[in-house]
Amino acid sequence: MAITINKTEAVGDGSQNWIYITVNADGDDCKFTHTAPKDLSGDALQAYVDGREDFYKRELLRNMYEGADAYNSSLEDFEAWVSAGAKNAEVSKEIPAVEAKDAVYEDVEVSPAGERQKVVVTEVEEEVTSTVIEKNSSGKYVEKEVTETVTKSSEEPQFEEVPLYHANGQPKKDDDGNPVMHKIPLMEEYEAVTERRLVSAAVEAKDAEQIIISPEKAIEKKAWVDSH
Repeated sequence: MAITINKTEAVGDGSQNWIYITVNADGDDCKFTHTAPKDLSGDALQAYVDGREDFYKRELLRNMYEGADAYNSSLEDFEAWVSAGAKNAEVSKEIPAVEAKDAVYEDVEVSPAGERQKVVVTEVEEEVTSTVIEKNSSGKYVEKEVTETVTKSSEEPQFEEVPLYHANGQPKKDDDGNPVMHKIPLMEEYEAVTERRLVSAAVEAKDAEQIIISPEKAIEKKAWVDSH
């Protein structure tokens, strides 16, 4: 017989029997405990466990070789994996090639075009005198005045003169008959301010490569511990 039945014993609720069997797996005789229908005995029970031999053997191999690639495989494939050296295959992944790309920029308007009063900036040099205290060559602290030339900027808003009119549309004139003029701001147009911003960075070209996620690994067999 392929499987030896050592003894049977009723399960607590009486619906099944415990069966204490010896199964040969991977060259080892392993004492293994499982269940069987309570109404089976003698030859019928032997036929039942013999019919489940592949199942028992695979369960034993699963316990002997934890983490095996063949864990969810059929018994035939599991035994072939053991015969081939009980090694988990190398797991690798291909990183695809990357095509080079130039950086992409776009011009973004940060300030719109518009109109403003014209301003003339003039620079004027002025002499400014201040009092300082310095240490001289003899080690004495001396108070003295220092004059320096500084450049100051001034902004002068610009205006233009336009004729002034009465409410009836007639030009307004002074007592001498000269047109009365009115000052209004002299306007100028200015361009929109744009800023060059990066949309997508440049990409450097890379060849495809194969990387190893986990190397080939031999799974060490664990000794079966008899359950009875």
